[in-house]
Amino acid sequence: MSQLLQWLRYLLLFVPAIVTLLTVQVESPSWFTLYVLLGLLMLRVGELYPEAAKWMMAAELIGFSLLAYETQGLMFMLLYSSLIAVFVKFRSPQAMSFAVVLGAALLGICMQHRPLELIWTALIMWFAIAAVLHTASRMADKRQYVESLYDELNRSHEELEQARRRLEEYGAQIGQYAQAEERSRIATDIHDDLGHRLIRQKMMMEAALQVYEQQPERAYTLFGQVRDQMEDSMERMRRTVRRLSPADSRDIRQYALDQLIADAGRELGITVTFAVEGQPQPMYPSMEYVLFRNAQEAITNAVRHGAARTVNVNLDYRRHEIALTVVNDGILPEEPITQGLGFRGMKERIVMLGGRLDISTAPAFAITTILPLSGAVRQTLTTRRDYP
Repeated sequence: MSQLLQWLRYLLLFVPAIVTLLTVQVESPSWFTLYVLLGLLMLRVGELYPEAAKWMMAAELIGFSLLAYETQGLMFMLLYSSLIAVFVKFRSPQAMSFAVVLGAALLGICMQHRPLELIWTALIMWFAIAAVLHTASRMADKRQYVESLYDELNRSHEELEQARRRLEEYGAQIGQYAQAEERSRIATDIHDDLGHRLIRQKMMMEAALQVYEQQPERAYTLFGQVRDQMEDSMERMRRTVRRLSPADSRDIRQYALDQLIADAGRELGITVTFAVEGQPQPMYPSMEYVLFRNAQEAITNAVRHGAARTVNVNLDYRRHEIALTVVNDGILPEEPITQGLGFRGMKERIVMLGGRLDISTAPAFAITTILPLSGAVRQTLTTRRDYP
């Protein structure tokens, strides 16, 4: 209850009581004063114990009605004090309507010996004050609702600001992570592509130097191939740095296994066989890329670390997966295989597609790339190609 309405309730109790004592012959002023003090006590109890508001309102209306009926004078105005409390303490429209009607009936009863004009005036004032208090109560409710919306808006604004700051921090972390991923991708791409090309060029240069005196024409041919490969490597380096896709149609089948194996057999001077078994199915470009890179890594490692002269590549289409096995006749490693950049790159590519990498050393060194394969049109096929 606001301070103004609270003081108004007290005034509607004391002023009528004082005026009545001064203008009306009261039989027992002591008892009258006691009743007024009891009314003041009911007002105070209603303020201190809001949970008892309904009972105190009923007690106020009945007690003030009896006091006004017995004393006459202006004591009927005590009921207006209770009317103020109705719209302050109650929020239910049904409860307020019932209290207003009940108060109007009690007001009429306690003024039944008064002139008719005064009764009508008091009733009109009763309903007018009730209408004003109802309007004020609605406005107070709306103001409270607006204030709650404002507080909620402030909380939402603070939460939004915190979310914005977290989003900025997350964006910065994503940017750093993307940069790290990009650097890792470029390093792996350079290792898988340009690194293997440089290794082949080195081997071809060594072969050309060895046959230069006995077979100068063959050495000259090898030098020309090295020159062409260096030019192609330079172009690929430019594309890698500029983040550009292949510029012409010659790179459409850049991840074809048969082309890789044919180039490896010709450039490395080894015998490479390629076999396809099972029921071939279409593959996603990402799967072709993984198989191409892993086969390239396995062939290069076989020549570089195992001095292999023969490499067998087998592509096996199984029911729910595809397996690429690269077997070589090179020297078996005496120590455990170290997980270098090449093997890590192979595993990272396979894990991204949900596959696995198997390595075996008996009876020969073999690396198998296994990728999950979805269903497709099947056709039984077994082929074998040799690339001397």
